[in-house]
Amino acid sequence: MRQIIKKKLIISILIILFICCNFVEAKNDNYFSIKEKSKEQIELGSAEKIAYMKLNELEKSKDYFINDIRIIYDDDSSKELFFIFNLLPKGFLVISANYNLPPIIAYSFSNDIYGNTNDNFLIELLKADINLRLDNIEKIPDYILHERNSKWDNYLKDNDEVLYLDFEQWPPEGTTPTDGWIITTWNQNSPYNDFCPLDPSSGTRSIAGCPAVTMSQILNYHKTINNVFFNDTDDYLHNYVNRYWIDNDHEEYDFPSFPELNEYLSVLNDHYVNEIVLTDEDKAALNFACGIAAKQVYTGSASGTFGVNQAYDAYIKFNCDNIELIDNDDSDLYDRISQNIKEGYPVHLAVVTPAWDSGHNLIIDGYNTDDFYHLNFGWGGQYDAWYQLPDEIPYGLTVIEGVIVDILFNDNRSDLSCNGKLSWIDVSPGTTLYGNFTIENIGVSGSFLNWSIESVPDWGAWELTPSSGSNLTPDDGSVKVEVKVVAPDKKGKEYIGGIKIVNEEFRGDSHYIQVSLITPKIHNTFNIDFFKFIVKYQNSLPKILHYFL
Repeated sequence: MRQIIKKKLIISILIILFICCNFVEAKNDNYFSIKEKSKEQIELGSAEKIAYMKLNELEKSKDYFINDIRIIYDDDSSKELFFIFNLLPKGFLVISANYNLPPIIAYSFSNDIYGNTNDNFLIELLKADINLRLDNIEKIPDYILHERNSKWDNYLKDNDEVLYLDFEQWPPEGTTPTDGWIITTWNQNSPYNDFCPLDPSSGTRSIAGCPAVTMSQILNYHKTINNVFFNDTDDYLHNYVNRYWIDNDHEEYDFPSFPELNEYLSVLNDHYVNEIVLTDEDKAALNFACGIAAKQVYTGSASGTFGVNQAYDAYIKFNCDNIELIDNDDSDLYDRISQNIKEGYPVHLAVVTPAWDSGHNLIIDGYNTDDFYHLNFGWGGQYDAWYQLPDEIPYGLTVIEGVIVDILFNDNRSDLSCNGKLSWIDVSPGTTLYGNFTIENIGVSGSFLNWSIESVPDWGAWELTPSSGSNLTPDDGSVKVEVKVVAPDKKGKEYIGGIKIVNEEFRGDSHYIQVSLITPKIHNTFNIDFFKFIVKYQNSLPKILHYFL
């Protein structure tokens, strides 16, 4: 009897020790979260770890390396705002310095942020943006703060769950030289400002102006001037620094009259129709036309407008009747932006300083499912980057003045829609599995959809029938795609991915069918932490057991 009691007691003690080992492990997992929350401010070492994690997450760690690190401080409080990790051969990562903000704010692998913080628009935008986010932290719902905190914790604990397996990007990575839909990198100087008025104060040609450069690149992307022309009803008084009339004073200030500009625009239109490479005069004419449509003011150092509503009016002048101006109070703002980008329509963004005393117009021409947006600043590619726009929009002030969406939106084309999900559980390795999903054209009546399977998961052996289709109309209904896959040969794994289907006429119109497959686990009752505990205390264990027995 004594032996039975002894065995039961030993087993009970071992079970208690096993539970304690797992409790200590769980406690250690949560250590950083508690520690970091108590101080909110992120240390440089933690930020550097996240920079390396982001490079690894984006599969860039073999090609890009951290060259140097800069800490950017608040001008008033000298508090750390964010860290800039400059990369080699090119690029940068911006990591925030506060636990209640998103870990990564901006990044680029195509452009440098440059070291000079004076007159660096992107750095000044980051400083204004982050300060406003911090000022409005108390207005942010707890669930958003929790999501941000969880991202920090996952990155800093090397948690693989931080990797988003169904990551998507528009346009797809590597399909354009700029990472965005807009492949031009137009600037404020020559040839883009060659038709702008002279500035008598400086004796130089006025710069093109950011509203004009933003708008002209979007119109050029669509290869149209949309039948615009100018006449005397478009005259306006230029009353900033220098006072004169556009276009009446064209000779004195050396810019084209409206009849001359219309001739240039006619040539530009012919070049678009006949797919002829634009000349410098074409670019100058388009930029000046956009500028005067927005009733810009001009100087040799700064040209622009006094509000995003002037850019909106300029698009109306260019017969863009379906556009909509959304301000920063609209909770649907990001949904509208992302939908435009997914469908291949760049949007016009206006940002302002906290005091609303200056601002900038730029292009959003990319989006990914990590909620980063690709920005084209209109300065020859300088500063262009992926940026996490503030999600504080419904809760407080942001640097966003407004966004113009649905520019030259074509609502007469086909629209790809896919339905279905493929999920298999407890599948033996090597098993052949079957499933299906449907494809449909939900565009307007009379439209034709040409579609194809662009990619499948990189695990398993896949067969899809059919793998493409053409001339599918809304009246045809849905097409069923039959799926056959041979499961991978490894046990105890969960495979996740997606089948990507694209609209061949417009590859920005794409959909993913989610796929998951789980092979049986190999049951292993051995606990490595318990084993380490026994080894560590092997000399003391007999004494402990003797005490109880």
